[in-house]
Amino acid sequence: MTWLEPRTGERVRVKAWTCDCRATVYELCTAGGQGFIRRTLQREGSPEVHETHRWTIPQTYEMWAAVLSGMAR
Repeated sequence: MTWLEPRTGERVRVKAWTCDCRATVYELCTAGGQGFIRRTLQREGSPEVHETHRWTIPQTYEMWAAVLSGMAR
């Protein structure tokens, strides 16, 4: 999976997320009729945030399932 710098200024809805007790937190997000996954690396000082490309909503749910099952990172 390719991780990109997050877009700014768009309205994002977070639909699901992993536990923030881990060093890496993933969020399933939608914006503008498309979906993407956001990854936050919780580092000391400031977190590092990246996002995937935008996909259709069904494709995003497939990738989300892959992330949760350990098939994608």
